[in-house]
Amino acid sequence: MIEAARPWRTEHPLIDFAVLRLRTFSVSIWGGSLFRTGIMASPFLLPLMFQVTFGLSPFQSGLLVLTMFAGNLAMKSVTTPVLRRWGFRSVLLVNGMISALLLLACGLLAPETPKLAVVTLLFLHGLSRSMQFTALNTLAFVDIPKALMSSATSFAAVVQQMGMGLGVAVGAVALRGAGWLRGEPAGALTLMDFHVAFWLVGALGVLAVLDCLALPRDAGAEVSGHRTV
Repeated sequence: MIEAARPWRTEHPLIDFAVLRLRTFSVSIWGGSLFRTGIMASPFLLPLMFQVTFGLSPFQSGLLVLTMFAGNLAMKSVTTPVLRRWGFRSVLLVNGMISALLLLACGLLAPETPKLAVVTLLFLHGLSRSMQFTALNTLAFVDIPKALMSSATSFAAVVQQMGMGLGVAVGAVALRGAGWLRGEPAGALTLMDFHVAFWLVGALGVLAVLDCLALPRDAGAEVSGHRTV
């Protein structure tokens, strides 16, 4: 008797979950997804906070947020030297914690905060998030064998987009959750609601860093050029 084919298995799957057995790839997927979710909430929360509670115009709010993306661009030229000097593991741990702390710091901004302090914080936030994105996206493929490259690419692309989309959703839920905590789930948004939301997404960033602790010290060394001895 011919055994019936199992509907959840196929000889040539579009996505082969065997790639998750590779530690470098799994960190990029699990911890990376948490990081992307937390970090992508900031482009949603920041302009909303500036307009609703700071009283800024959309143009003024956009100019402030633009400094964050200026930090993104500024980091691109130094990413490779930094990874070569310290390696993936150290960069992901230290820079990831910096990113999380900067998110938490966004939960301390107020209308009376000097504009220079706001601009500096957002620029640093842009620098750190750019470094973390680049390191995670590169780390995902350093140990992938050629036979699994197609599956890994498809898997990573889907998860990355999902994590980014979840960032906006988590930011919105965090705002409403903050309102619920103060007993007004459907009321007007307050500055404290935004602060709580930033602290919640910052906590996601901290959890994402913890996943990187399991990386070996020489993870991705053949790509970064980092020497551990």
